[in-house]
Amino acid sequence: MSTPQIAYLDISPRQTGKTERLIQRAKTFLEEGRRVYFVTFEGLVEDMGRRLPGALILKDGGDLPSDEHEDAVWFYDEFDWLDTAQIRRNAFYATTPKRLREAGIDTSENDLLLRLIEAHGGRHCRYTWPFDMAETLKEARTICSPEEFRMWYLGEFLK
Repeated sequence: MSTPQIAYLDISPRQTGKTERLIQRAKTFLEEGRRVYFVTFEGLVEDMGRRLPGALILKDGGDLPSDEHEDAVWFYDEFDWLDTAQIRRNAFYATTPKRLREAGIDTSENDLLLRLIEAHGGRHCRYTWPFDMAETLKEARTICSPEEFRMWYLGEFLK
């Protein structure tokens, strides 16, 4: 069984606009009259519902729709932190890495992030901040472990 092709994969540091990019893409599908499913954390469901009227906002771990539309477009916000993210054909994914992967140990067979990179032809988008983060980065280096800093502020996911 082959891995389905995905539409978009964004693995970027914190505060770089990942969720906003997903929302803007979702809005274009809603404007076209397409069904949009947006999966996020429970605490963000209400806000996403306000920002994406007409979309079905699903909380991580919640029930999937019983009337799942075949032509629906799926969005997974912070997929590496979600328990129920899965690979779907032509879906959109964005995350800050949850952990550093170790080459040769973590493989696409046992890791969703690596499977998504494989499903997206071995590539992904990575954005940085559109504003000055010097003070935030300086503070983050003092409170984060080196691994946390690499993941959360550089968007790295491989050791």
